[in-house]
Amino acid sequence: MCQSEKPTEKMEQMPFILRPWVSAYRATPKIYIPGTDVDINFSLRFAIFFSILRLTFRYILYSLGWPRGDLNTYFASACIASFCHSSMIVPGLAGVLFSQKYVPSGKLETSPTWYQDATHALMGFCTGYMIYDSIMGYVVETWQPGVGPVLTADDWSYLAHHILTSLYMISARWNKAGHMSAMILMFIGEFSAPLMNPHLFMEKALEQECCKGLSWLPTLFAYNEQVFSALYLICRTLGSPVAIVYGTYQLLFTKKGREDVPLWLSIPWMPMCWGVQFGSIPWIMTCIENLKQGPVLNGVGHGEL
Repeated sequence: MCQSEKPTEKMEQMPFILRPWVSAYRATPKIYIPGTDVDINFSLRFAIFFSILRLTFRYILYSLGWPRGDLNTYFASACIASFCHSSMIVPGLAGVLFSQKYVPSGKLETSPTWYQDATHALMGFCTGYMIYDSIMGYVVETWQPGVGPVLTADDWSYLAHHILTSLYMISARWNKAGHMSAMILMFIGEFSAPLMNPHLFMEKALEQECCKGLSWLPTLFAYNEQVFSALYLICRTLGSPVAIVYGTYQLLFTKKGREDVPLWLSIPWMPMCWGVQFGSIPWIMTCIENLKQGPVLNGVGHGEL
């Protein structure tokens, strides 16, 4: 358990947005990954939380007329759960990143105790989401009796992303350094998600008979698509490349970077960073086309990837 801080220090220095995260993390009994001091219980609890959330949303959609057992209904409920994840984590990540000097290789132990706990909480929360989505999205909902999970090429790509992202976060927490390099990419990557998930949800909703009477839905979808596309392009063509280039330089080519994070760890991080950036190229191209064409008010959008 972490040592307690003076109440005045905590009240004066801890950003208000981080207090629920720190309190929740400290209140959770710790179960450490064998051979490490990285707690996994916080992640497992949120994996269960998001699983329940996804199932709850699925049955709400059933009650509203969405087809039972349909992949579009599964996908829509996943979008709502993902929206909850991004909406919760983005403010917390901002609170952590803006409260300390940004150094990609920075050591965790030199920061205040509340900062360390907030970092563990946010990264553990995201790891829990990855665990939940890997099991629910790529095992449970793709399971075919007598065959097992049947995954497409895109499914394997997303599953690999979840596994590698989790390993990145866990290894940074174990190393007690390099967490900022992961968290800045989490922040940029999730920043457009509160608009992306409604975009994907509404795209499916427009196909449902039960939503045909919602005359406002096509207009909302069209304008949300424009705002999302613009924000996504800013994040993925400006924010992410700058963060990845600077992180790569600082981790691999500076003395401090190599001292804080050994090369045998930072080098495997690089494909994870750059892989996500290159993997976003199809979405970047789609968003560019969306903005070129402008709002489409016929309710069909410009097509889903």
